[in-house]
Amino acid sequence: MTKQVYLDQLRKYLKKLPAEDYADAMEYFTEYFEEADEEQAQQLMHELGTPKEAARDLIQNLLDKKITEQAENPAPKKKSHIFWIAFLAICAAPIGIPLLIAVLLVLLALLVCAAAIAFAVGCCAAAFFIVGGKLVIRGLLAIPYSLSGAAMIAGSGLLTLGLSILAVVLGIYLCKWCCMLFAKLARWISQKRRR
Repeated sequence: MTKQVYLDQLRKYLKKLPAEDYADAMEYFTEYFEEADEEQAQQLMHELGTPKEAARDLIQNLLDKKITEQAENPAPKKKSHIFWIAFLAICAAPIGIPLLIAVLLVLLALLVCAAAIAFAVGCCAAAFFIVGGKLVIRGLLAIPYSLSGAAMIAGSGLLTLGLSILAVVLGIYLCKWCCMLFAKLARWISQKRRR
């Protein structure tokens, strides 16, 4: 196999990575092969394995790196990259096709459940916000008629607005935890493959 054929096949296996990661990986491999003569290139291809094995190892290393970066620096970054790389790492694992399909279906079911829960939490937050706003306005309008009644209604509205804020925070953390759980599951499956 020539250097160019190897790189073309590697491009095919890595093209589903996020654009920035794909460009970095292909730049690294291209430079590595350009600096090697034909004999060194053959030795390098032997060390890397097939293009599919090299792509699988790169995806696994990239997933480990992203999870480590996320754990060390929890500042908001694009979590979709971690999710996408985790999905690719699961798909790249050389396990039996039926087992892979079963695992993917279970993961899809978990993702659908997590999305439904996040949607339900979002709907609750929106409902609490609307009801809380309405109660606060109604409490303010009731001041001329009964100060204690107005305070009770406005207080209930403020409590409901607070619940809406808590529901939004819960939804954000729920989504974050689900993404991290999915990425750790992908890493665990990938590490099982190595053993």
